Amino acid sequence: MVEKVPVIVVIDDSPTSLSLYELSTVPLDVELRTFQSPAEALSHLEQHPVNLIFLDLIMREMDGLSLLRRLRDWDTHHHTPVIIVTSKDYAQDRTLTAELGVLDYRVKPLTSQEIRSLIRTHTAPKPRRAAKLEP
Repeated sequence: MVEKVPVIVVIDDSPTSLSLYELSTVPLDVELRTFQSPAEALSHLEQHPVNLIFLDLIMREMDGLSLLRRLRDWDTHHHTPVIIVTSKDYAQDRTLTAELGVLDYRVKPLTSQEIRSLIRTHTAPKPRRAAKLEP
């Protein structure tokens, strides 16, 4: 059986942040898709399932909370794992994102090691359960 490579999406309007994700994931066996435009990301996500999303909250075109609410309304992304990575560290945002089912809330800047660790943790294959043998 061939394992599928995890698909990771990053939505952040900062080219510097996107470059960090690109460099950080080079040693990993993942497919990285980056979007500076939240609208382009939504258009892509409407048609494609993914394994993990890194989402910034502060973007010019559309804020991350609005994007996350739209994703959660779709059956295909109602439970897609999302990690918030933002420069905002407000309790209200942490509470709202937790209510929307995010995995984690991280404050920028992240290191390459943190990015790789989050990806490994949240895309690792789940261990198979052993079949029960009937006596």
